[in-house]
Amino acid sequence: MNFKKEEIIYDRNIPFAMYETNARQVMIHCHDCLEINLILKGGGQYLIEEQSYPISDHDIFIINNLEHHMAVHEGNLSMLVFVFDPAFVFRNPEEYEYLSPFFDRGIRFSNMVDQNSPLYPRMREHLEKLAQEYETMEEGWELAVKANLLMFLACLNRYYYHQNALFTDNAQTRGYSRIRSVIAYIHQNFQQDLTLTALAKQAAMSKSYFSSFFTKIMKMSVSEYIAHVRINHAMLLLQSTSDSVLDIALDSGFHSSAYFNRIFKKFMQMTPNEYRKSKNRTMIAQ
Repeated sequence: MNFKKEEIIYDRNIPFAMYETNARQVMIHCHDCLEINLILKGGGQYLIEEQSYPISDHDIFIINNLEHHMAVHEGNLSMLVFVFDPAFVFRNPEEYEYLSPFFDRGIRFSNMVDQNSPLYPRMREHLEKLAQEYETMEEGWELAVKANLLMFLACLNRYYYHQNALFTDNAQTRGYSRIRSVIAYIHQNFQQDLTLTALAKQAAMSKSYFSSFFTKIMKMSVSEYIAHVRINHAMLLLQSTSDSVLDIALDSGFHSSAYFNRIFKKFMQMTPNEYRKSKNRTMIAQ
């Protein structure tokens, strides 16, 4: 599957940009910046890395500079897109916490903000004020844009803290840092054979210690995590392409369609074809 890396050009004197779009995206892409989306109206599915989120009016999504993403819809979707360089808000170590939701993510993290959260109205309000300042460009608009962005990020950080979705415990953070390179390696090479020996070597640990350490930090075994990554990639392809189930199985790191079907049904309680049909019906209904 092809991916596109987009370079953002900031056309004003700050490393921040905003635009409204209703264009249909035709390729999974990523940016060299951080991104916030505020859905104005419409529906569809948002594919972000190996996850799929239903889109509703006023949803808020956050996406980091490494995540491939694409909004799948029938042309009825309109959203505000905010993009910025991390340096816009992170100029000294004390300010890094503003960016924690983009980088320090735990197993419970979701790119979509829950609209039922008590913090959601404040986050949406800051984004709407930010958009107004950016559009009107009145005296001091740059300061107002940054101030509202920082307030949004502060609320966002508190939201994910309440969701227990960030690595805030020092021991947990240190533990995750020890296997961060392995996690990245799995995501970059899940289409290949991944052995416990090779992954343990990547982490500079013995096989037995690495296996138990990984399970402790990630709350699932190494094999379960690899299966999750592969199945989630397959789900994305089932929704966004017309490729055959066999081709999707092979592209997702499975050696046969029979094995793929068995693992997929174990995780999703339905076959790949059933999943594809259910998502197609959802898109037609929207």
